[in-house]
Parts: sequence; structure tokens; C-alpha cells
Amino acid sequence: MSNGIFEVNFRSNRPDHGGGLVVIKDGSVNGGDANYLYQGKVPPTSGQFSGQFQVSMWRPGNTNVAGIDNYVLDATGEINYESGSISLTGSVVNTPSVRITLTGRKIAPAV
Repeated sequence: MSNGIFEVNFRSNRPDHGGGLVVIKDGSVNGGDANYLYQGKVPPTSGQFSGQFQVSMWRPGNTNVAGIDNYVLDATGEINYESGSISLTGSVVNTPSVRITLTGRKIAPAV
């Protein structure tokens, strides 16, 4: 099944780290943490992908792993719905020196 709720963990080359939750449903990614929202697209079937993910501050109070309040992450990765895993690496558009990696595991199906 290509839908799920994933726990995700981030690392950057700043160095910094963080985590949150994302819901993947029919190829759409929506999620966030206490201060930021994450949105983008992944393929609805397992495999490699590339895409852009919008990271937007919704509540001030903490910095994110990029150290930038609102940005687009240009990334490549792999998602495996059968094993419940996702991973990606990418750089911030307009600030390519900031690199981010993400790993995630499915914790529940999305309804």
C-alpha cells in the first residue's frame, strides 16, 4: 500500500538534526513538526524519485536543520512502501551549500 504515516529524521551539514511526522497519501506528502510544515510529492509506487519539498515556518520559536525559515529542498531518494522506509538527500534551492539527509520509517497506515 502506498499510503502511510512516517516518522522522519533530518540531518544537515550545518551540523544540526531534527524530526517530525509526514503523511504520504496517493503520492502527496504533508507533515511537520512543532514549528515547520513539509510538503511535496513522491511516487505512489516503491522506487527511486526526485522532487522538491517546501519547508515553511508556521510558528516561530525554533530553527530548522537548514537554518532558513522558508525554503525549497531539491532532493533525490528512494521510497519502499513494502518495507516501510524512505530516504533522501538534497540541497536547499538558492543555497546549495546547505545539504540535508532524511530517513524515515512507516509507523501506521494512512486512512
